[in-house]
Amino acid sequence: MRRKERTISIAFVIAGAILGSVLGEVLGAYYPFMRAGLHFGVPDFTLQLGFMELRLGFTLNMNIGTVGLALLFLFFSTLV
Repeated sequence: MRRKERTISIAFVIAGAILGSVLGEVLGAYYPFMRAGLHFGVPDFTLQLGFMELRLGFTLNMNIGTVGLALLFLFFSTLV
């Protein structure tokens, strides 16, 4: 994949993830399975220094839309 194509693909994946999350939250009120998912993460780690505070943490939320998006990306990447 060329650099421009890769940038466009990443932009579409990010836009799809954002739109899919919003759509999942809206439809989750009517269809509860849209909100079901898995949550993986590392709890926040706080480092307090005298002049600043640094917090680090990581959370990954996977739902049916995320899995579908990943499969769609893999499918289209094999076509190109």
